[in-house]
Amino acid sequence: MNDLLNRIDKNLIKEAKVLLSDSTKISIIPHSGPDGDAIGSSLALYQYLKKKGKQAQIISPSAYPVFLKWLPENSDVWIYTNGKKKAEEYLNSSDLIFIVDHNSFKRSGDLETVLEKATAKKIMIDHHPEPEPIVDLMFSDVKMCSTCEMMYEFIEALGDENLIDDRISECIYTGIITDTGGLSYNSSQPRTYQIVGSLIANGIDKSKIHSNVYDNFSPDRMKLLGHCLDQGMEVLSDYQAAIIKLTKEDLVRFNYKDGDTEGFVNYPLSIQGMKMSVIFIEKDDVVKISFRSKGNVPINSVAREYFNGGGHMNAAGGRTDLKLDEAINLFKKVLPDFHKTLEEK
Repeated sequence: MNDLLNRIDKNLIKEAKVLLSDSTKISIIPHSGPDGDAIGSSLALYQYLKKKGKQAQIISPSAYPVFLKWLPENSDVWIYTNGKKKAEEYLNSSDLIFIVDHNSFKRSGDLETVLEKATAKKIMIDHHPEPEPIVDLMFSDVKMCSTCEMMYEFIEALGDENLIDDRISECIYTGIITDTGGLSYNSSQPRTYQIVGSLIANGIDKSKIHSNVYDNFSPDRMKLLGHCLDQGMEVLSDYQAAIIKLTKEDLVRFNYKDGDTEGFVNYPLSIQGMKMSVIFIEKDDVVKISFRSKGNVPINSVAREYFNGGGHMNAAGGRTDLKLDEAINLFKKVLPDFHKTLEEK
């Protein structure tokens, strides 16, 4: 293997090989509210482990978007909230657990306590900053555009690149494009494109994947987007920021389904001069928040400090128990000082 391309620590790979060799029952856990990268990397790992003769199971803490349910082996995924007893029995009897596309049990949703108590060895594969020391073996690299890119490197470093077939490649490619906005951000590393080239060489249908991911929405979802931009968006020009607000009533009115708001937070960044965009979505017991920014604007620091979240510098998430308007007012309150620090740099 070319050392220039090998971005996975060889000593960690040796330890991973031992853990995999010693394991007979494996659980794979993406983060709660999984996106294309979380599900794509989990399904890629799942299919790889099956090819190695391992018993494995993906247990997603919660449901995920309909536009990802075409992915190979999707029907094998268990949703924890749909069958907690069965999922916990499998998890508790596993001897190895993969924590995929997240680096804190806080992002595991209702599985947080279960995972904290689980006695199995744990391996993390993730690309988000500031990983917590919750596993026995950590593969973490913020320079990689996605966990799917890291999953490709992980399988290759194990010496099994030949096992990455067209079905695994579809999953990996889906995660790469959804976590980079179709390779438009966080994707400046040449190695990313070398991997994409390998996936195409493995026989993926790029047009089909893009159509399944980006041309697979309901009329209700399009109307919800229109509502966000027309009625739900507030532009704070003085601070080069925009806010989108969605109430529970809005979600009901437009027949919201999991994943319908995916990508909405990016739209305000198309406005000339905008550097920050935040969407606040009111759920039954929590307000979920997505943050996006451009350039050297560390929006993840706001997510981490005020909204129990974190993520990449330009893309982060959070949540709060505050009421919807209280959460928005808190963001507006901290925004002037945050904007001032940007001007001082």
